Amino acid sequence: MYGLVPNFVRSAYVNGIPPIESTFFRTFLIAVAFAILAVIRGERFSVPRPALPSFIGQSISTFMVSTGYLASVQFIPVGLAVIIFYFFPVLIMLCAPVVEGRNPGILRILVALVAFCGLAIAIGPSFESLDIRGILLAVAATLGATLQFFSARSISSYMTPSVFGSLVHMIILPAVLAVALYAGNGEMQFLPGGAATATGLSFMMALGVLYVVAYMIQMLSLRYAPASTVAPFYNLEPVVATGFAAVVLGERMLINQYAGGGIVLAALVASSLIGKFKK
Repeated sequence: MYGLVPNFVRSAYVNGIPPIESTFFRTFLIAVAFAILAVIRGERFSVPRPALPSFIGQSISTFMVSTGYLASVQFIPVGLAVIIFYFFPVLIMLCAPVVEGRNPGILRILVALVAFCGLAIAIGPSFESLDIRGILLAVAATLGATLQFFSARSISSYMTPSVFGSLVHMIILPAVLAVALYAGNGEMQFLPGGAATATGLSFMMALGVLYVVAYMIQMLSLRYAPASTVAPFYNLEPVVATGFAAVVLGERMLINQYAGGGIVLAALVASSLIGKFKK
């Protein structure tokens, strides 16, 4: 589901809505939607003291991912930004022994590295223009994604995804709004009088709904499995994004994208088989 988001963001962008405004809208939507869900379920909006460190980590990391990844492509090629960002599954594997107190094993680490290599082949980045600002933003998003997985795993022991998901996005909403206003010189294109078209608004709303569902599934997966187990599957996300763009948006896929995608899928299958053989 996350793999569909970039396509919706791109479609909204060509129809008048800047990516950072799409980020603001989805942040607002998930904060409201999760709050309503929590109220319906009779859940309390409070952060237990033991959950406070992981809650702070989740807030910081969500902001880093939401803004850093999109902003990086303004300074470096999209392919390079993707390669840097999607190093986070490998980073999670490497950090797992320290953070989770469990060794993912040399086989899982090798699988994660193979999946990342497949991703690099599929994206085929251009290194012609490098800007340190773009690289630092992409690295920040990578570190944010790593922290997001571990903090979500920790916080799920104390709070439900609907409660902490709503509170986290409420907290970062003013910061995302500030970035959007700064990038738009004080204007928001999706508001009345802006450059957004009806088609752009439709894509923005659709990606907002998609993000709400995808985030909930992500947090639930981390409630039932360690970050080092869940993370390798996120190598599939950019492959899905590329495939969707080819089929629906008519963007042409290259041989290296098919080959890289096949390597990622093979690595994911190998990762699941390792878990079964260990049992």
